[in-house]
Amino acid sequence: MAEEKPAFKISILASGSSGNSLYIESEKKRLLVDAGLSGKKITSLMAQIDRTPDQLDGILVTHEHRDHIHGVGVLARKYHLDVFANQQTWEAMEPLIGNVPVEQKHLFEMGKVRTFGDIDIESFGVSHDAAAPQFYR
Repeated sequence: MAEEKPAFKISILASGSSGNSLYIESEKKRLLVDAGLSGKKITSLMAQIDRTPDQLDGILVTHEHRDHIHGVGVLARKYHLDVFANQQTWEAMEPLIGNVPVEQKHLFEMGKVRTFGDIDIESFGVSHDAAAPQFYR
């Protein structure tokens, strides 16, 4: 008998130069990949899919450009969300997003795999004009 795979919900909340954010949900975890709009706007977009930021388990950051990190700091502080990025991205984005409590800051280095509940996510490098851009699969 084939192993049953978890069901996923994936919603593109925003894509483009004004902001990027992708919502991923499994049976056990709810994550954002990037939060490139204001916290208020992301909250509004999540409401359109019947979700709220306080239901999130974390934010994975691809790189430090404003259209990918605009709401990261606000959401992390307001909802006590864990934020995951590689070291170079943390160094580049930290002055832009404000203070994130140390216990919410996590390294997710390029080429590594992390398990989030029932989701294994691998980071990998991509070509872009940023400190150390990466995406996730």
